[in-house]
Amino acid sequence: MRRLSGAAVLSALALGCATGPPELRYNAWFPSTDPSASRRPQDCSDLASAGSGLVGDPLEPGRGKPLSQPADLGAGPVRLVWSSTVSGVRIDWVAPIEPGPRRLWALRVGDSGRCVVGTWTTSQLGFEVVKHTFTGGGRLEIVLLGLGPLSERGWMVLVTDGSSLWSGLGSRNGRPGALRGEELEFREEADRLRLVVVDAGKAAALDFDGVQFGHP
Repeated sequence: MRRLSGAAVLSALALGCATGPPELRYNAWFPSTDPSASRRPQDCSDLASAGSGLVGDPLEPGRGKPLSQPADLGAGPVRLVWSSTVSGVRIDWVAPIEPGPRRLWALRVGDSGRCVVGTWTTSQLGFEVVKHTFTGGGRLEIVLLGLGPLSERGWMVLVTDGSSLWSGLGSRNGRPGALRGEELEFREEADRLRLVVVDAGKAAALDFDGVQFGHP
């Protein structure tokens, strides 16, 4: 197996430390020098009408909600965890500033604000690590969230095409799937995207079918 390269870029971000992404100003998307005329409402009607965007428990503001500034999230201090371009659409991933946040918003970037593409929440341990890759020529972004400290780390998988957000693992009883392992990584083998789980010195792999990861 070989590591992904080119369009399938893999990166890891350690969160919750002093060197992490800085706090966003409450009015970061509209500096106070902007004329009020530029603060026209963001059109998010295409997201509000259909599609998936909820992974975990309901979170407000939810899918399709227009935002003018970070303060509109109503989550107190927040930070931009990372930005990406998926299917030609720029996405900002925003979370509360505290270490191990349990909430994450995927926001479509527009000239006059942001639209909520989807949300992720967990009632247990918040995420400490993020890894992500792109597949399908940049059509999909796949995100790994490492929850909790290394000694008891679980993992959840998010997938977005720039207009929807969904779980990359099968669900049970309506809850998004999760994996437990010391380390997870993306690999490519014979033109297949695989998710390799390493735990207690043993490795197992799941294949991506274009929607979710599952056993070959």
